[in-house]
Amino acid sequence: MRIQNSIRFGEQEMKLLFALEQSEQGTFTIKDAKRILGTSSASVKNVLKRLKRKKRLIPLQKGAYLYAPLKSGRNGKWSEDAFKIVRLLANTDRHYIGFVTAMSHWGMTEQIPYVMFVALERQKREVKAVQTRFQFVKVKKLGEFEKVQIGGVDVNISTIEQTIIDGLAHPKYCAGIDSVTKAIAYSEKRMNWEKLISMAMEGKSVIRRRLGYLLELLGLKKYAKKLEGKFTGYSFLEASAQKGNFSYSKKWGLKVNVEKDDLLEFQRGF
Repeated sequence: MRIQNSIRFGEQEMKLLFALEQSEQGTFTIKDAKRILGTSSASVKNVLKRLKRKKRLIPLQKGAYLYAPLKSGRNGKWSEDAFKIVRLLANTDRHYIGFVTAMSHWGMTEQIPYVMFVALERQKREVKAVQTRFQFVKVKKLGEFEKVQIGGVDVNISTIEQTIIDGLAHPKYCAGIDSVTKAIAYSEKRMNWEKLISMAMEGKSVIRRRLGYLLELLGLKKYAKKLEGKFTGYSFLEASAQKGNFSYSKKWGLKVNVEKDDLLEFQRGF
């Protein structure tokens, strides 16, 4: 078969491409290709090699590919929603899209993240594919998430409450503690406050400290009051921010190294 009068596809290549288009899956593995073609591993690898050269396949990671449908044209220019390939890259159901990526999904920030942050219970190197950088954040225990449909595919995304908890634990993956402050304010009416407070009380001490401080700063004192207690020592409000100039919050056991005006800057246009 000839496409655009310049690219020829063999029988096995067409068999694989048509099967992939019919499945509408978008991504596949070498194992999938072997099942479809019913030939030896060496033969399958040759087919994949030829299709890659013809710009019909985009390598995602070892043994995993995104295919460019025939309708994407002779140059194989085909942009798939990055959300669709997260499950394949994570290689486990025990994952969720989180941090600033989840904030963007839930409307907690106006930022359009260029990195897809994914929480995993194991270490995994970042992957660059489909014009997106996928950064995997190792967590000791996976938090709460829900399945949502994006582009016809079910994807795991941290709940609003879990997104806040993760942001408090790792502000650097959420564009800073000021971004987390804004996310809390933007989610006030949608937040399950009982759940958020409970999650903060069960988590690390620094999460409870930071949340209490930010809630009080935002004027949400009735919720902040539930987080009050005795704290030993001091933690930084944001560990990755400058540490040379800070004030102390004895109430929350914090070294406040981010200016209040910076934390509340979003309110000027809120």
